[in-house]
Amino acid sequence: MTTWITENTIANLYSSIIEMSIFDEFSLPPASKVDFVIVDDISMCGQYEPPEKGEPHIITISTARHSHLYPVLMTLFHEICHMIVYLDSPKTDKYTSHKGLFLKLQRRVAKMYGFDPKEL
Repeated sequence: MTTWITENTIANLYSSIIEMSIFDEFSLPPASKVDFVIVDDISMCGQYEPPEKGEPHIITISTARHSHLYPVLMTLFHEICHMIVYLDSPKTDKYTSHKGLFLKLQRRVAKMYGFDPKEL
C-alpha cells in the first residue's frame, strides 16, 4: 500500500478541489460530511457512493491503481463530478452515468485545468 495515500490526505485534496473554479459553483459538502475510504483493489480506480439514510457521501480511492499524485487527482476530480451529478438529481441514478451533466463537467474541468478529458 502506498503510504502517502491516506483518508486524511484525500480529505485535504478534496477540501482544496471544492474551492477551485467550476467546483465552487456547486454546494458541495465539506470534507467532514464525506467518508474517504482507501482500498487496495485492482478492479477499481475510485468510486463515489451517495449518502443513504443520513449517512455521509463516500469517495473511495484504490492504492492498487494509484501511487502518484496526478492519477489520484484525476480520480478525485472524476468522483467529485459524480457527486455533483448526484446532488443535481438525487432521486435518480444519473450519477452513475458518464453522459449528460457528468460529460459536460468532465469537459469543462479538463479544459480549465489542462487535462485530457479521457483521463477524467
